Amino acid sequence: MNNSESLKYLGLLILLGPLLGAILAGALGPRVLRGATHWVSILGVATAFVGAILVFGAVRGFAPGVTGAIAPVYDWLPTGGSSYFRFEFLFDPLTAIMLLTVTGVSLLVVIYSRDYMREHDHPEQGYERFFAFLALFVASMCLLVLGGNFVMLYAGWELVGLCSYLLIGFYYSKPSAAAAAKKAFLVNRIGDFGFGLAILLIYLFFGTVDYSKVFEMARHGVIANGAPFTPELATTISLLLLCGACGKSAQIPLYVWLPDAMEGPTPVSALIHAATMVTAGIYMIARCGVIFVASPTAMTVVAIIGAATALFAATIALVQTDVKRILAYSTISQLGFMVLGLGVYAADSAIFHLFTHAFFKALLFLGAGSVMHAMSGVIDVRHFSGLRKVLPVTYATFLIGALALAGFPMLSGFFSKDVILHHALHVRPFLGFLGIVTAAFTAFYTFRMVFLTFHGPLKLPEGVHAHESGKWMLVPLVVLSVGAIGAGYLGVEALGSPLTRFISPVFESTFGAAAKHMELGEAAEHAGFWGEYGLMIASGAIAIAGILSAYVVYVRQPWIPGLVRASAMGLHRTLWNKYYVDEAYNDAIVEPLRQTGSVCVALDDYLIDGLLWFVTAIPRALGFLLRTMQTGLLHTYAVTMVAGVALIVLWITW
Repeated sequence: MNNSESLKYLGLLILLGPLLGAILAGALGPRVLRGATHWVSILGVATAFVGAILVFGAVRGFAPGVTGAIAPVYDWLPTGGSSYFRFEFLFDPLTAIMLLTVTGVSLLVVIYSRDYMREHDHPEQGYERFFAFLALFVASMCLLVLGGNFVMLYAGWELVGLCSYLLIGFYYSKPSAAAAAKKAFLVNRIGDFGFGLAILLIYLFFGTVDYSKVFEMARHGVIANGAPFTPELATTISLLLLCGACGKSAQIPLYVWLPDAMEGPTPVSALIHAATMVTAGIYMIARCGVIFVASPTAMTVVAIIGAATALFAATIALVQTDVKRILAYSTISQLGFMVLGLGVYAADSAIFHLFTHAFFKALLFLGAGSVMHAMSGVIDVRHFSGLRKVLPVTYATFLIGALALAGFPMLSGFFSKDVILHHALHVRPFLGFLGIVTAAFTAFYTFRMVFLTFHGPLKLPEGVHAHESGKWMLVPLVVLSVGAIGAGYLGVEALGSPLTRFISPVFESTFGAAAKHMELGEAAEHAGFWGEYGLMIASGAIAIAGILSAYVVYVRQPWIPGLVRASAMGLHRTLWNKYYVDEAYNDAIVEPLRQTGSVCVALDDYLIDGLLWFVTAIPRALGFLLRTMQTGLLHTYAVTMVAGVALIVLWITW
């Protein structure tokens, strides 16, 4: 069996494992498996994780100079002559890292869900449906990552959107959950419309949707007919692709769906925020780097959107009181960091941050779920405190995740965030400065959440008897905390940067070549000790300062927040209401569309239906007159016949 053939079967294993788990959970769960439905989903996702490990080993074993391999599965849909759209897999270091991240974190989330979706060891209503959707979500994300062309990318793209809709609205009888699912679906449709247009333009100008062919032509600066691949065309396609990324990866202006997605079960939040859905936009921009770097304008827009989103979301998180909502805005902010990294030609650093973020953000969300489980569904920090005394394991693991998110020195978030800031300060200093401010805010709001939740006197909601979670929930927390500590060392230069060294060949001819062309790496090579490590030291100091500030304000001097809120009431109200963006969208877009819909309904009810009534009035009137003559009496019909004959005779004689 050749290498392409073995890779094909590994790809099918990764794809079909969770897909089969979803089918079995949906088909057999309600009547056969019931409370054991979680096993088919766990086994399906575990199969995909094993396949991802094997793919990683296969990609590492590629011959020198070989960065990727295409594994065709079958030809489908003729596109002209003997050419077919091909269902195929692409295997390279980027695919391998993404698959490991998606399947590894997803497996822990699915295991955690076994206990979370139970009450007193009895499955919740919809338990089987939940695990079917969860496994389908993982399969959809694997399809997105494995696809070797834009059509497969788009298919996975839309499937993860569908799965997010189904899972966010899992508690569909709850109006807020149904509204959040609808909002996520509709907002993503806006971004996906631009994304679909970009793929149509790619097919129109390049004559194919295959990654290898499109990227090869773009790399040589030509399109299918031999004409040049102009910066204007590159900008148009790149910005349309960016529309899709802004929707899926929750960037300004399409980020508004993600905070509301907290209405879904907490494992869904962890899955969306850490391993699936929101990472799709980052992956897509990284994969399409050759198109983006052909347009300096597009790269500038990407960097600006990333930095603006990171700072914007971080400021909102400063005043929120719902733990899951704080983490949601944190995710938006961290995704902004990744987009900023892509915009400053540091794609390997962006993927590195995606990798580390998956561990500590999944850890934090699952930790929040453990708190929510113990608090009987309450997750507002105003209603409890001092939980470290009753949830010691949850507190310890949550603290590790918080330290990693805050960028505390020597934890994973510290290393991955630092390399993005390093590139941003060198390429776009102002945006790098915004990144540093965002990092300070991140440390502060993260530990504001920690201190309000776990420190202070023990306070519980009325009627709640707090208890630590079971092993099914705690084991994934412990495993993720190990990743939150150690994942960052895979990108440390002193240790050889194994992760970034592994994925950098994918970007050598795209982001790397553009950076060299612009001479962006020259200064870094001769920066000396302070140029190389000064930012790292400053970044660690900023994180520690943010943590200490939160400690002083919320533990040592808890009267300060009330004073600040009273003295800056307008600013606090603005942040509490998320800059009134939802209200502005509602007034500027939703209500006008709703009113337009009402006008259309009125036109249909009165004008269109009225015209139809008028057109049919004459036949109905004639029918009414003729119907009065159909009495069923024989003598009436005889008189009518005689009268008719008489009229005919008179007409003829006349």
